[in-house]
Amino acid sequence: MDESGDVLSFKAKRAAGTVLSGGLSPTTHAHSGTYVDLTTIDAAGDLLVGTADNTVGRLAKGSALNVLRVNAGATALEWAAPSGGITGLGTGTDSTLVGTSGVASSDYSTAIGARADADTGAQAIAIGGGVNTTAAPLANAQGAIAIGASNGSAVAGARASQVGTIAIGSGGSTDKGAAATGNAKSIAIGTASRAQDSWAVALGYSANASVSGAIALAVSSTASGTDSVALGNSSTASQSNAVAVGVSSSASAASGVAVGNSSIASISQAVAIGANARATTGAQAIALGGGTNTTAAPLANAQGAIAIGASNASGVAGAKASAASAIAIGSGDASVAGAAASAADAIALGRTAAAAHARAVAVGQGVSTTTVDQVNLGIKRLHLGGPTTAPADADLIASQISFWINEATGMLAFKVKYADGTTIKNGTVAVV
Repeated sequence: MDESGDVLSFKAKRAAGTVLSGGLSPTTHAHSGTYVDLTTIDAAGDLLVGTADNTVGRLAKGSALNVLRVNAGATALEWAAPSGGITGLGTGTDSTLVGTSGVASSDYSTAIGARADADTGAQAIAIGGGVNTTAAPLANAQGAIAIGASNGSAVAGARASQVGTIAIGSGGSTDKGAAATGNAKSIAIGTASRAQDSWAVALGYSANASVSGAIALAVSSTASGTDSVALGNSSTASQSNAVAVGVSSSASAASGVAVGNSSIASISQAVAIGANARATTGAQAIALGGGTNTTAAPLANAQGAIAIGASNASGVAGAKASAASAIAIGSGDASVAGAAASAADAIALGRTAAAAHARAVAVGQGVSTTTVDQVNLGIKRLHLGGPTTAPADADLIASQISFWINEATGMLAFKVKYADGTTIKNGTVAVV
């Protein structure tokens, strides 16, 4: 060290033996300003930030998942909870979380939207953003899917709360979102729709399938019987295996079938097909035909009764079968009523035909019966085919008569079997 010249001298010998020498002249570097005091940092995560001109300060770390932002006055930096966007990865294995304050806590779960919640069961999916956890969607079972949020803080968003359930439908300020809460694999699609038991399906605004296997399709439809089906706005199937198809149709007894707007099947195994058709009171009743109202439509209201046909005016009755096993077949028009069978086993065929006596038959427009066990064809020209050979005695049952034409003799022949079932009588009538 050559102190007189402020030179640092050195020598070096090469591998070949050559000696080199040299020197370094240090240059003085002046420091202007103030050093930052290390004591400014107090804890892990502290940041150094400018607090004023030529001034450095400490900003302590924020809370978990906070983000660094400029404050509302645009005067300084601050830590704060995020107000939107991705808040971080979900806490479940391979889960996905997108949205403010959402939850994806089960394995492989997906939560998208503010406060969307996919938890409890693996593969749960919640999509939609709500103002709070009530309004946001919740999927909290394995494979459950909830899509849609409400528009009110006290109104529930979509809820899928059982294994494999699906709830799709947003709520409003008063209507709840869709809810699939059945024990397994229920499906609810539509605002305020409800699928509340295993394999139940509710599709449409306020549709409600409340028991196992029930299916409600359309606005305000209700299927509340096991394996029942309600299809049509405000349709109702309220007993097991009941089927209601059509606006305001109602099948309110086991295995009843109502097809047609405002049709009614209100007794077990009853069938009502056609607008305003009614099969009521007696099991297995059948009403077929559509009328402008319940007066014009057919009515079968006794066990096994069958009514087919409707009128063409709101004040004119359609076909009516009102006694056990009665049959009324015949439509009315704008002024004339349909057929009416009002006694047990009675049969009325034709417009305004009326069979009002047990086992009686009225055939033809305007024909009516006058006593039991009667067949009344009215004042009609009757054409019957006639065989040309006699029947065997065994072909006749008790109290029966059979006619045939004996062309060889020019006679109308007949055979009668008495009520005892054995006595046979024969007779002829000359054909002139």
